[in-house]
Amino acid sequence: VGDLLQTISVAMQQAVEEAQGQVDGVDADRSARHAALAAAQDALPTLQAAVAAQQDVEAAAKATLHEANEKAAVATEAESRGKFSYDQAAAQVAELRAALEALAALKGASADSSKEGKHQHKQLAHVSHKYALDTTLVEAVLKVLRKEPDTRQSFDVVSLGIFEESLSKPLKDFEERLQLHEAPQAEKAAAARAATEAAEAAEGACGESEAAVKAAKEAERAGAQAIKAAQKHVGKWLHDTKVVMDGFDAKKQALESFREGPCKLFDELKDLQPEPETVEEVETEMPPAADAAPAPAVAEGDALAFAIA
Repeated sequence: VGDLLQTISVAMQQAVEEAQGQVDGVDADRSARHAALAAAQDALPTLQAAVAAQQDVEAAAKATLHEANEKAAVATEAESRGKFSYDQAAAQVAELRAALEALAALKGASADSSKEGKHQHKQLAHVSHKYALDTTLVEAVLKVLRKEPDTRQSFDVVSLGIFEESLSKPLKDFEERLQLHEAPQAEKAAAARAATEAAEAAEGACGESEAAVKAAKEAERAGAQAIKAAQKHVGKWLHDTKVVMDGFDAKKQALESFREGPCKLFDELKDLQPEPETVEEVETEMPPAADAAPAPAVAEGDALAFAIA
């Protein structure tokens, strides 16, 4: 029991010492809370400046994006207009070349001899009308092309030659126009690609700046919350200190009560316990045994009755 009481007393003493350490540290705790508040307050202007700086970067990025989009739109429009002219000239070149190929084919066969020949005949009629060739010449040639090649006369052959020259002249003009369009159109296409890439890069930079502003604002909110938390912590110092001191007083009182109560009572009871008595051995002399008197005679019958009993 004594060992158990001693163990409890030591544990309670350690608790009192720990509480005493907390009591001794209340002033340092107060200073630390005020220092944390001051640090949070000092950090907030830096966080606010970071938000403003990121907003300036974001504004510049948006302006760059707007300008890049305008340039890309202009470059794309210029490329589109140039491409239309280029494609138009290319289509005319292809159409006239196809007409000359059809004429070459019909020089060796009658237009009425095959389905393909009839199609080529219609093709030549369409192209002649589209490019405003001489009507008299066209009518004569279309008739010649329906003849078999071996039935065509010299005038027919001359007419075909003139018709071929009439088709070749606009073809040459469109080929020269196409050639003139190639280099500028390539430049316009390159400019449009570059402007589009610049706009895409500006859009990416704008997105990054928006994310940076968002992160800076979150840091600013966290800084403001840190100030509020530090202010609350400073305001709770007196209450927390009272809790620490009340706890110390309670533990100290409990230790004193334990020592003055169970421990002291045990010590007093231990002092009052009587010592065991010593018992001395006493030797007793036995008197000498007297001579035994002779037993009375027992009759045989009495002896049998006694034995049965």
